[in-house]
Amino acid sequence: MPETHDLFVGITTSNSSRFIGCCLDSLRERTRGVRLRAVVLDNYSTDDTAAIAASRGAQVVRKACTQPDALNALLRKSRGHFTLLMHADTVVLGDDWFDLCAAKAEHHALVSPEDIGCGPFSRPFGVGMPESSFLFFNTVMIRRALDWRVVRRFRLPIPRRALDFYADHVTHRLPARLQRNGLRWFPMCVHISDRVESPIYQPLVPDIPSNWVWNESLAYYRYGLGNFYSIDGKITHYHNWYERIRADVPDDSLETTTYDGSPGFPLVYVRNYTNRFLADFRGGCVRLPAPSTARTTPALL
Repeated sequence: MPETHDLFVGITTSNSSRFIGCCLDSLRERTRGVRLRAVVLDNYSTDDTAAIAASRGAQVVRKACTQPDALNALLRKSRGHFTLLMHADTVVLGDDWFDLCAAKAEHHALVSPEDIGCGPFSRPFGVGMPESSFLFFNTVMIRRALDWRVVRRFRLPIPRRALDFYADHVTHRLPARLQRNGLRWFPMCVHISDRVESPIYQPLVPDIPSNWVWNESLAYYRYGLGNFYSIDGKITHYHNWYERIRADVPDDSLETTTYDGSPGFPLVYVRNYTNRFLADFRGGCVRLPAPSTARTTPALL
């Protein structure tokens, strides 16, 4: 009989070495007294992600698969009363984060941020939708929302129960699916970081490249595109949004967060705010936003 836990945590990774240690350290430090099992499903990272995760006591499973399939594979492994599926660049910050989420999940199948913000940028398509970086489930309830899906194994079609993570933005079919099964989800509040007096990044080129997503005011947010989240006025966790940004991006790089020519954020900017958050986290001095700054609806920058 598999051992049961209060909380099963499943983390998807792919070259996530910059964040996976902080992610797991924060879970162990701020989930004391809770029977916790952590499993990392690693998409064959070429960096030290798997070794770092194993050194923090997580079980590491290496498997090549899509994000929807990875999330379902982790969900199937859960024997916990609660299940948390999260990204490696998500860091829990409040000592009572688990109690806050668990209290809401006793009456909701899912507790998750509303997918409306990437720092101060608006994501209007995420209104009323959960964010895939942090999915806290009541395990028994969410299994009522599973549906049959045919998968292929060794070229053979095999029916398997799965949660519908196969929509655009991964999670955006979940609210309707929950409703059809008489279930609800609880949206967490979204917060941007505070503004600073000196810019954390300034473009070194006179003309902004056409493939950049950029606005001068972005440079004045302490943690850039990173967001904080809260329940009942208490901060629970942080999400950086970009976990695979290299630390060695040169200052004069014009590369962006996309690699297909579509518009993206400057890599140097993301590197700078990522470095600042990681340094503050390791130094125990992360600046939390005031809960009164929560955005319940998206607003254009």
